[in-house]
Amino acid sequence: MSPTSAAQRRSSNTDPAGAPAVPVSDSLPTSQHNPRWALYDGRPNAWTRFRARNKDLLAEFLGTAFILIFGAGVECQVNLHYNLFSHPQSAGDFNSQRLSWAIGVALGVWISGGVSGAHLNPTVTLSLWAFRGFPLRKVLPYITAQILGAAAGAGLVYSNYFGSIALKEGGAQRTVEGVRSTAGLFVTSPQPWLGNGQAAWSEALASGVLVCAVLALSDKGNLSVPKGCMPFAMFLTLVGIGASLGLNTGYALNFARDFGPRIFLFLVGYGSKIFTTHSYWAFWGPGLASIGGGLLGGLVYDVCVYTGEDSFVNRVEGGRRKNQIRRDLGESEEQALLEEEA
Repeated sequence: MSPTSAAQRRSSNTDPAGAPAVPVSDSLPTSQHNPRWALYDGRPNAWTRFRARNKDLLAEFLGTAFILIFGAGVECQVNLHYNLFSHPQSAGDFNSQRLSWAIGVALGVWISGGVSGAHLNPTVTLSLWAFRGFPLRKVLPYITAQILGAAAGAGLVYSNYFGSIALKEGGAQRTVEGVRSTAGLFVTSPQPWLGNGQAAWSEALASGVLVCAVLALSDKGNLSVPKGCMPFAMFLTLVGIGASLGLNTGYALNFARDFGPRIFLFLVGYGSKIFTTHSYWAFWGPGLASIGGGLLGGLVYDVCVYTGEDSFVNRVEGGRRKNQIRRDLGESEEQALLEEEA
């Protein structure tokens, strides 16, 4: 057989759509994919209908859960096994913690970005409502899904490291403060040498940087990231924030990421102190300070850079909504009017 005919034979037998890493249509049969029910007609089942109505909330739930799986997971792995085999840092160190949190965010964005927009954070959701027209009716459902997702992610990590947590705690009790406490593996707290004002400012500053970066990365009038690259951009952003602004408070940046695990820890025996420790830090640190800082960061970006008219910073003066013009005038008259106004 000649080289040419062999190459042609290999080419004819190649099934690019069947490669394991190549996405294919659900109805396309390949050597690696059986369409199964995609080739049948009929009514979607009950779960399919439920998911269709709530796909954005389910995506927010799962994406936020991934943040905690990788984030709380690395905290447990490093801190519960720091002197494993009498070798310091044998289970990770500060750098691996920063990387794993960032990887969790990146994967969360990959999972949910094409469905819900990958907010994964009440600070981001509220900032997009304030500056990018995200519907107000969706704000509370999104935040609820994010909190529940974070609680679920924390629960999975807790189940994985249950034995090590019990060993660290010295038994079945669960503590929020003290040398044996394990609550800090899942939730944030300010360093003991910080005053409340300094701690709040640290959380607000880091959250402001995050939201400013999110708005810049998604700004079509700026150097927005190529399609599909937002997860990597967010990975870099979170690594940078964690490495430079993370030490003071643990850089929650995200009320759901902190409050969801607190709900889970309360349910498994850490008690109500999980909500009241450090002068109710859970509410005014990852809550008020983070959200306030994020809104300030969004405002700074829009004041300095953003030109889109969906932001109230660039609100036009006078005039009517353009769809109202379309109802009142013909298309050609409308175009002439708009050109005259310009």
